[in-house]
Amino acid sequence: MCHVRPPLCLRFVPGMDSTLDVARSFVQAVQDRNADAAAALCADDVEVTLPGLPEPFQGKEGVRQMIRMAPVELVQTPRDELVDGKNVKITTLTRAPGIFANYTTWNFEIDGSLVRRLNFELRAAN
Repeated sequence: MCHVRPPLCLRFVPGMDSTLDVARSFVQAVQDRNADAAAALCADDVEVTLPGLPEPFQGKEGVRQMIRMAPVELVQTPRDELVDGKNVKITTLTRAPGIFANYTTWNFEIDGSLVRRLNFELRAAN
């Protein structure tokens, strides 16, 4: 298990393909609202589960839909990273200024260099 301090920037470094690089790149694509870049990092049968939604998002089109529905005003700041083999956890402080703030833990399952599953844990930032 590797516990890593978050970088100042989560951008993917070309030529690197570790599970942490893939997860960081996905988070950055979401922050950039680049649905195609996020989908390109996913397996064809990726499954993304969000708290409070009855059904997970399925496949690359589901990833695109998730990003399109996210509020534009979201600001995410990296707080922590944890790598355990093919599983990566990235925790961000997620804010919609004037609306809410929480800690979001992105739980990735990476297969090779693709996101296979992603789910989120939310906890209050108060």
